Amino acid sequence: MTFRVLTGLFGHESNAFSKLSTTLDNFENYLLAFGDDVPAAIEGAQIEPTGVEQAAEIHGWKLVRSIVAWATPSGPVARDAWDKGRAAILEAAKNGAIDGVLLNLHGAMATVDHADAEGVLLSDLRDVIGPNIPVAITLDLHANVTDLMTEHADIICAYRTYPHIDQVATSLRAAAVLDRTMKDEVKPTVVTVRRDTIDGLDDGRTTTKNPMTELLARAEKLESQNDGVLLVSIHAGFTPANLYEAGPTVSVTGDGNDPRFKAIADEYMDYAWETRHFDSNTYLSVVDTIAEINRLLTTVDGPIVVADFSDNPGSGAYGDSTFLLNGLLEADIQNACFGTICDPEAAAALIEAGEGNTATVMLGGKSDPTFGPPIEVTGTVTKITNGTYLALGPRWRGVTHHLGPTAILTVGGMEIIVASNRLQLTEVEAFTHADIDPRERRVVVVKSMQHFRAAFEPIAAAVVICDAGALASRDISKLPFTELRRPIYPLDID
Repeated sequence: MTFRVLTGLFGHESNAFSKLSTTLDNFENYLLAFGDDVPAAIEGAQIEPTGVEQAAEIHGWKLVRSIVAWATPSGPVARDAWDKGRAAILEAAKNGAIDGVLLNLHGAMATVDHADAEGVLLSDLRDVIGPNIPVAITLDLHANVTDLMTEHADIICAYRTYPHIDQVATSLRAAAVLDRTMKDEVKPTVVTVRRDTIDGLDDGRTTTKNPMTELLARAEKLESQNDGVLLVSIHAGFTPANLYEAGPTVSVTGDGNDPRFKAIADEYMDYAWETRHFDSNTYLSVVDTIAEINRLLTTVDGPIVVADFSDNPGSGAYGDSTFLLNGLLEADIQNACFGTICDPEAAAALIEAGEGNTATVMLGGKSDPTFGPPIEVTGTVTKITNGTYLALGPRWRGVTHHLGPTAILTVGGMEIIVASNRLQLTEVEAFTHADIDPRERRVVVVKSMQHFRAAFEPIAAAVVICDAGALASRDISKLPFTELRRPIYPLDID
């Protein structure tokens, strides 16, 4: 029998406290395709839908494709984008005569109307397909898994790497369980457990030995025992979500209704709670970051990679904070490159000035000056590009990125990528497309938290993490939570 499987990617990590709504244009600027156009849109990309396409070949499925849609993390998704994505999935479900569902979601999408957008989407999907068609979902390792999501999904399968480089493998794992379900070999159910914390599991990092890697190792071992545990998903959660259920969770997908599955989830979450204080990063202020750079310049050879942690667009930050950039310019750091400052106004002015010319602009700080006001800089426009490059690194291999109209402004010894679109800098190609080779620079600044490590740690002589106090700062006490359950660690409980 050939099974017909409804598929779709509708992904966004929504920072509830960002002023920037995520519109349909934001998806169009990153990844958006519908129905039969999906295979061409994802060709060569090592992302979740590629794994679904491979699974269809392996299991002999007929795919009912709905949508692939992804946008850079920002504020809640606007109604135009939500309505378009939701409708694409539900219409495909209505018209597809399906035997199963495999959706690639994020797990931390919010809209202007729904704090738990994926839970609402799955509930709406159930209204269309009924209770008996199995639904499998893949999630980001930073999902906030809600009770509503758990109620309407039969199978939950999350990434196991951060930086996320196992998107294809995650879809294949979920597909294998879905195929067994459609063949009536298993009857999966899901249980999800959380504790009173919005933080923990070392933010899900898997580049060092920590509580996250310990639980992932235990999960893989448990799954291999073939005793009814089909999948164990460990989610570190997404902190800037104004959601009652936000925070780390463990979801166990098991065969049937066995109280053992909840006991396993409880045990794993107890460990997450006990180790909640563990953090493998050392976060430096701007002043301390510059001091550390100057120290390293005398002690190591090769690039010093500095991550502007708190202004990471991948967490919904604005990408135009100037705190760190201003400090580096005042310190006259040489042979350095900075990626990026998102400032379409400044980019346009620099492009108008033209390559080889001197220009003065008010740079950055336009989204919210609280996180670093605009700074006046004068430099030479050394390169103008369309901001388009193909990612070749492990994180987004095969995906074309669009910084929009882009100018390189060289100020002293600093080459600054001034871009029109917000994008977490995870790829070496963001620099090389503009004739900047980070391997030849002494200081390389990237606006990223963790994903940069996949492509930049192999070329780095040292890595420095700067928390400059922008929107994605580790200090979450300033975030105006109104819906989060209280009391909770670390806001109320030590």
